[in-house]
Amino acid sequence: MVGYVNPSPDTYEKKESFLSTYCGYYFFIGVLVHLYSIPNIFFVYINDTSRLFAILLWGSYLIASAISAYVDYRVPDNVRLGTYSMVFSVGLWSMVAINLYGIQALVDQPFYQEFYINLLWIQLFLILISWIKWIPARTRNLLVRIIIIILGAFIIFHLLGIFASTKGMGIYAFLFGKEVAVALIWPGFALFFSGLWTQFIMGLGVELDITPEERARRMAEEKVREEAQKRKPSEEMLSSGRYLEYGELDYYITEGISSYREKGSKTFEDVEFLYVENGVRYFNRLDWTPTKEMILYKENGQWYCQTTGQEPERVLLPEHLEEEKAEFEIDKREYLEQAIEYRRIVPYFVEIPSDIDESKIDRVE
Repeated sequence: MVGYVNPSPDTYEKKESFLSTYCGYYFFIGVLVHLYSIPNIFFVYINDTSRLFAILLWGSYLIASAISAYVDYRVPDNVRLGTYSMVFSVGLWSMVAINLYGIQALVDQPFYQEFYINLLWIQLFLILISWIKWIPARTRNLLVRIIIIILGAFIIFHLLGIFASTKGMGIYAFLFGKEVAVALIWPGFALFFSGLWTQFIMGLGVELDITPEERARRMAEEKVREEAQKRKPSEEMLSSGRYLEYGELDYYITEGISSYREKGSKTFEDVEFLYVENGVRYFNRLDWTPTKEMILYKENGQWYCQTTGQEPERVLLPEHLEEEKAEFEIDKREYLEQAIEYRRIVPYFVEIPSDIDESKIDRVE
């Protein structure tokens, strides 16, 4: 008689883990695949080929989500691989389903259908740009933020445009006529959700290219920025009126980030310490557009800060910096070497020595 082998609890636990992960990918994360595949198949129609494509798309998501769930189940600690699998399944399948709906729903409006298709090509181009590694990460991240702003403005305009459009009223009805206004209602929402997925995939392309050191640095910058916003000059400074006579500079709070308050101001801002050269310390004022160079130097026993285009002003430094600051500081050459190694952005005002290959340095205006 063959003995019965009782599966270990770990077997059940792993099986349950995979099934729950798969359900998460298929039913919850991929909800837009279903929401747009159903109308693609049953409610909008171009021809039999497009309907067959919609059926295959919906059916293939069973396999795509299973692949992603398996990757997440087998290698849960590999963030990069897990992210790629999510983009491959959820992102791409959702984008195709949504855009297929938008294209089919505008079949009776060929001009706007063609316009929608052109917008789709633009989205694909933006995704390609965001995944090109030789474009500076900060530039690509800025592009992602611009997309977010555009999407926010679009959905507000769309909601205003479709208001009362079925009654022949509203902005869309005024601009395009009632028939077109009604036809644009659901394709407009499709375009918005498609744009969200575009922004999501673009953001992942940027994040995956950021080194762990740069990510830790950004988190530290954000933490310091939050703390700096809460800070105010001390009561002693306010009561004595010294804040009208002195500024304050506290560096090195964390890697490269310092806190600075101009003379007469009651709020602090972030400045980035760059390097020291010939006893002069160079900073980047991050809150300015474009950023500006600021130097710190000592003259006749008094510390001064001077921003490009402004007069120097007296500043106070915390006592510990008078003795300990040297251990944190790097010279210009070391600063540029680190910028090349960790792909950090170098401000436009920093002059590059002739023996350093400027093409290897990411610059920003």
